[in-house]
Amino acid sequence: MIKIWGKVLSNERIVKHKTIEVDAQTTTFFDMLKDLCQNLNIPTPVLLDKHVHDFNLFNMCVFKPDDFVESVNFDRFVLEHLSK
Repeated sequence: MIKIWGKVLSNERIVKHKTIEVDAQTTTFFDMLKDLCQNLNIPTPVLLDKHVHDFNLFNMCVFKPDDFVESVNFDRFVLEHLSK
């Protein structure tokens, strides 16, 4: 099980956040992202190879408003892997 922290930031302030625990063996990255977005009540962004690469390399990835098909009213959506 791994813990993922999702943060919605606007003007460099966290306006929403949620931590979820997922089974890394059975859950895909997209399913984890979709579940986290549903919990935060935000649209699911387009997942690119760059996001997965950044998450694997830096334990963090950032989605900007351009990564969403729908318009959003925040500056960034950040996923961060929390170590135990």
